[in-house]
Amino acid sequence: MGRVAVAGVVVLAAALASCSSGTSAAKVFGSAPACPLLAQLALTGRTVENTDVSDPAVFEATLHDAITKYVQTAKQLRGVVPASLRPDVDRMVTAAQQRHFSDGDDARAAIDGYARTACKTT
Repeated sequence: MGRVAVAGVVVLAAALASCSSGTSAAKVFGSAPACPLLAQLALTGRTVENTDVSDPAVFEATLHDAITKYVQTAKQLRGVVPASLRPDVDRMVTAAQQRHFSDGDDARAAIDGYARTACKTT
């Protein structure tokens, strides 16, 4: 794999991780049912960050699986966040499905604010 391609793959992995909530995925506590789902989104993004990019087939399979899991989790999240955040979740889902990860990062701003107030991390 060429140097430019590897750099692109690394950027892509980091972008999927950035689509995930900024909430720590280690342990999340909070009364909001969204907290565990936000943590799961972060973990899903990190699986791609930790993938060996030297094998494009393995990376692509990992990315595909992560996007699928991310979308499933985000759809669950949509049902438990305040109604005002549901359009943001929808934009996150669309961004992940289309691999427009920077769009997902933009859509996540209000959700990150909600996570900071509703969820406690350790």
